[in-house]
Amino acid sequence: MTLIDTHSTTSGTRTTGPDLVRASTWCGLAFTICQLAVMVCMAIFVLPKGGTPGEDPAVWGQNVLDHIEAYRVGNYVFMVSGVLLLGFLGAVGFRLRRADGTGTLATVAVAAGTLLAFVWPYAAVLHDVALDSAEKGVDLRLLAGWDAVAPYSLAFSALPRIFFVLAIAYALRITGGSRWMQRIAVVIAVLSGIGTATSVTAVAFPALALGSLGYELWIGALAIIWLRDRSFSAAG
Repeated sequence: MTLIDTHSTTSGTRTTGPDLVRASTWCGLAFTICQLAVMVCMAIFVLPKGGTPGEDPAVWGQNVLDHIEAYRVGNYVFMVSGVLLLGFLGAVGFRLRRADGTGTLATVAVAAGTLLAFVWPYAAVLHDVALDSAEKGVDLRLLAGWDAVAPYSLAFSALPRIFFVLAIAYALRITGGSRWMQRIAVVIAVLSGIGTATSVTAVAFPALALGSLGYELWIGALAIIWLRDRSFSAAG
């Protein structure tokens, strides 16, 4: 790990410590890799065991109950991978404070990122509650209905996502960062805004899905760019 000199304001001495900003940036890349891996594994090994739109809710619920352990494991790894975003917020806050001396962009991005790190993964917690209820004898049709918690939670998470990506994009503009990253951030924000309507109509779900995938890839690309950029240092 890269080491830097950090200055102590109380003692006036310098000590050698880890580059925490760089370590935080690695969390962003880890977030993207883990999220994509979890989504692929869920799509291959877990979700096909459930139901399909239009299927009898009782049959759907029974299918989920029959593979309850697979769903529990899937929910757990999904929660863990999602919360990795929290580690990335350290680098986000540091760089945005450097770009905007008022701290406004950093405050908005860190607050929105914190919500992002919990709202979407918390859907897995709620689904676990539904699994427990079904195991105890609740009507299995309710378990089929609880599968809707995922798209609804994702739609809700798209709201803070808009603030998160636009705050970072504006900081990139201030510092002369990648124009492509700025433009992609705007596209993600637009798709996310449209995707929030998934709570009202399923027609908006494709925009939500595209915006979510684009956002996760964008975070990974941003982390790589920042890891290559040595001009920003916690010591600077």
